[in-house]
Amino acid sequence: MRNNTLKINERDNVVIATSDIKKGEAVILNGENLVNAVEDIAAGHKIALTRIQTGEKVFRYGEVIVQATQPIERGEWVHVHNSKPVPGEMTE
Repeated sequence: MRNNTLKINERDNVVIATSDIKKGEAVILNGENLVNAVEDIAAGHKIALTRIQTGEKVFRYGEVIVQATQPIERGEWVHVHNSKPVPGEMTE
């Protein structure tokens, strides 16, 4: 299986799409199917690896980047429609 995502840090609860991923397509990292995409996700965008509850922090590069504003399911696109910045917070 060919990778279509990138994960920088073990702490990350999202991966980054390295190519466009269509709804239902496997999200692959290190040759392993982690989850199937819940929706179309463009290259460069984040995909949830775990269910992220409202208020929980999203980690990329091992750092807090945003906070969920609603539940985010595994395989779902993580973006401004379901998250918001966490002012002043860089790490947990």
